[in-house]
Amino acid sequence: MIEEAKGAEDTLLPFLPQLLSEYFRIMNEIGNDEVVAALQTIIDKFGDHIEPHSVALVTQLASTFENYVVIGDDDDDAAMAAAQCLECISTVLKGICERPDLYRHLEPHLVPLITRVLGNDGDFIEYLEYALDILTFLTYFPDTISSHLWECFPLVHDAFEHYAFDYLSLMVTPLDNFISKDPVTFLCGRNSEGTSYIDLTFHMVAKTLGDDRSSEVECRKAMSLLMSVLLNCKGHVDSYLPLINDISLAKLGQQVKNENPLSRIMCFQVLGAALWYNSLLELQELEKRQVTHQVFLQWTLDSEKMEKWLPRKLSVLGLTSLMLLPTSSLPQSITSFLPQLITSVVRITENMKEDAERGGDHDEDDNPIEEEEEEEGEDVEPEDDGFPEDEDVTDGDHVAYVQALSKLNQGGNETSKLLFGEDWEEDDDDDADEYTSPIDDIDELLFFSDTFKAAFQREPELFQHVQDVLSSTTLESCQKLFLAADEQRAKGPK
Repeated sequence: MIEEAKGAEDTLLPFLPQLLSEYFRIMNEIGNDEVVAALQTIIDKFGDHIEPHSVALVTQLASTFENYVVIGDDDDDAAMAAAQCLECISTVLKGICERPDLYRHLEPHLVPLITRVLGNDGDFIEYLEYALDILTFLTYFPDTISSHLWECFPLVHDAFEHYAFDYLSLMVTPLDNFISKDPVTFLCGRNSEGTSYIDLTFHMVAKTLGDDRSSEVECRKAMSLLMSVLLNCKGHVDSYLPLINDISLAKLGQQVKNENPLSRIMCFQVLGAALWYNSLLELQELEKRQVTHQVFLQWTLDSEKMEKWLPRKLSVLGLTSLMLLPTSSLPQSITSFLPQLITSVVRITENMKEDAERGGDHDEDDNPIEEEEEEEGEDVEPEDDGFPEDEDVTDGDHVAYVQALSKLNQGGNETSKLLFGEDWEEDDDDDADEYTSPIDDIDELLFFSDTFKAAFQREPELFQHVQDVLSSTTLESCQKLFLAADEQRAKGPK
């Protein structure tokens, strides 16, 4: 084996083209799983030198996959070889990720392969994970998504709907890539039956949260699609805010007594995105359901348990967005709770600033696909879980919270009826996956400072009220954040 022979790599490298050609010949003549496995070893060992041969490799592997899959039902070795072909293709795609322009040359060979696996009513389900992996590469690294590749979008939904419900977690990343890379096509696209892509997406989310087979990890993965729609389609999905709130608030009400806050935190990520999307419309949705105070109360409690960058940033952007509105337009449930909201926003912003200064803020990774995810079965509880020991989790506020959210399940609301169900399995997930969206371009410290300063200048009486009711510690922290924002702006962009 190459890995066992010392110095073999240096010896074989000059002959890599001839070596690959010979393997192609063998695959065409006597192809079996051992031949493909050996080719995988070569690709792994010479990954830095595969780029010039990527098109030939993918062309050969896609063709060989087609040959193997024809006889795969009757031949276990052929089925294994077919799967190894797809794994080899993923390795090649990973090796050329710094040359996304090459992906366009590979699409004619890969899109038919993906569509074949996604279709066929699940006949090729054993290859689905590999096909979704390939689709993730094709949708993540290129700057744009071709019309040919968009043909795969409705097929992902069809696979989920008919035979691949359990694969939702693997489907979310490519779907998010479609939404974020080309929101225009996402909003106007339709499948062959005329159903819009956005409706297909929301159906997948609702079905996942409404099915007791779904783990909490899968529910959170599905809800991240709601967040992606709000963040990438700002100003274009007003009519979907009611459904987004039906889904997220039903889940929040279901999770209110759960000591593990992860699913509630995901709900607040969606609500934060909704407030950033349109704070006035989102407040109207909360008021319509009579849950405004209860939602923000729980949000401030759970904000102390947020350890990841994304939920904290969305909390800052969402809650701060309330200050874009004149206080006269805010409901009483908000104006009476402003001191607590401002205190929470100040604390979260200050924590994020301190983390950034320590170098622990939102680690960037150019290739999130490479990150290893925790097993769903590992239940990792947060260090600070549940409520404080001296706080009754069934106090009046929380009873009112549950009762108010339970109204969503009354009055013939079929969506909310679907979403209220049995207790969810408590799994932990790796929510540290890198997430990209338009909010990456928004500096939360500057947004906080600019928005609050503008609100205080617009309404001096608000500033006076804030000074009167906030603690000296919070006021001092707020002033420090203002100064830090001024210093940061004076230094120019990061």
